Amino acid sequence: MSEKIITGLSNHHVHVSDEVKDILFGKGYELHVKRKLKQLGQYACEETVNVYIGENKISNVRLIGPTRKYTQVELLESDFVNCNLPIIYSDSGNLENTIPFKLEGPCGIYESKNGAFVARNHIHFSSEDLKRFNLNKGDMVSVKTKDGTIIKNVRVKSDETCVLEFHMNKDEGILKNINTFDEVEIC
Repeated sequence: MSEKIITGLSNHHVHVSDEVKDILFGKGYELHVKRKLKQLGQYACEETVNVYIGENKISNVRLIGPTRKYTQVELLESDFVNCNLPIIYSDSGNLENTIPFKLEGPCGIYESKNGAFVARNHIHFSSEDLKRFNLNKGDMVSVKTKDGTIIKNVRVKSDETCVLEFHMNKDEGILKNINTFDEVEIC
């Protein structure tokens, strides 16, 4: 199928659980929507936190809402380089073999033994999109960019919030001359 898929570039961001939100911002605090994202029900929050990787501080990293069952920090390759650490890649929710971090909010600090990484490239598919493309959640595909570059090992993601969109981090997008809203196709 040669249908075009819109690209979304991700900056570094944080997903928090209700428990961690309460530690950082105070018990019962409600996150505020800065802008809605393409994925259903998800939004960039007004709230930011400071992220510590070892002794290195990354200031004002935006939260993505709503809260999740787990807390993770999705970084850029440049964040790892600036922290003088080897780059660790993972998939959202897979916190095993990722790196420790600390979050600092206005009301408290949260420390974790794992959960900071660079998110692997992925495409969000609705269940209808999976059928149309004849794919399954967890499959790996390759995509072709507007200039013919092939990007391999792109994971297929799907849940009830998914809207068709290819995600890669901002650093890789800049290197490959890809922008948000550029179109790619599965090859």
